[in-house]
Amino acid sequence: MGQLLRVLKHNKKIQLLILGIFIVIGIILFWYFQTNPVMPQMTIYFLGDVQLPEKGQTVLIFSPHQDDETIACGGYIIESVKRGAKIIIVLVTDGNRRSLGELRCVEFETATGILGVPRENLAYLHYPDSYLAQQNQQELREVLTAQIEKYKPHILFYPHPEDKHKDHSTIGRMVEKILQEMQEKIENMKQLEGLEELIKEEKLEEMKVAEEIAEKIIIYKYLVHHNNYPHPKKYVPDLFILPPLDLITLEGGWERLILSEETRRLKERALRAYGSQLRNPLLKNLLESSIRENEIFAVDSIF
Repeated sequence: MGQLLRVLKHNKKIQLLILGIFIVIGIILFWYFQTNPVMPQMTIYFLGDVQLPEKGQTVLIFSPHQDDETIACGGYIIESVKRGAKIIIVLVTDGNRRSLGELRCVEFETATGILGVPRENLAYLHYPDSYLAQQNQQELREVLTAQIEKYKPHILFYPHPEDKHKDHSTIGRMVEKILQEMQEKIENMKQLEGLEELIKEEKLEEMKVAEEIAEKIIIYKYLVHHNNYPHPKKYVPDLFILPPLDLITLEGGWERLILSEETRRLKERALRAYGSQLRNPLLKNLLESSIRENEIFAVDSIF
């Protein structure tokens, strides 16, 4: 009986010790998540690598404003050009919110030229800067759809729908809606297989285009504007850039692109072409904080 009591007492001490360890771990995690809005630097090694294009493939990038393409995807563009891919950048707005539209377009062409993208691969939609949400959304959807159908990209980049800039989130949600509609067209086509003669020629062509795109497309979302991203918002090129904790979900993960020193230098040179933005202290911090050891993208699995 005495031995049994000693065993129980010993087990109780072990249980209390284990409980204490879990409490300490919980306190440490709570403190970390309250004081650090992103994952620890070491977690970069647990992220998968993004897929780079092969020679001859097309990468389509929707850029809300002049500089977003370089901030978010500059390194990816450089590496893709090296591999012989075709980069198409669709600039959605005129960047004229501060009456700097013409200057910013010159900077845009200079920066993308440094990245290796020829002028003929730049498309301009000329929507008013900062007012995308107030535009005719049906028209915007059709215009963006036309770009996807025109270029039939192997890899598509668009802004994360949770980006805090209204233009970015508007484009992100619109592109996701377009991709979902394409998915629905593909599902409808499968259900109507063998009954093509009963479908209007125009609708049948839409379904075929959607199927052609879906067969090959890889989809990535990028983030530019967020309270906790990039962290910290300053020039620290030796740090890794990591996703904010509040945008990590079970549905979709994030992937990384580790940049070589040569690529980082070239990306920084392209960012420095945006002199109009660098003169604004807040925007300067945003641009410079994107110069890191890597870039990251959220993976979308609509198809």
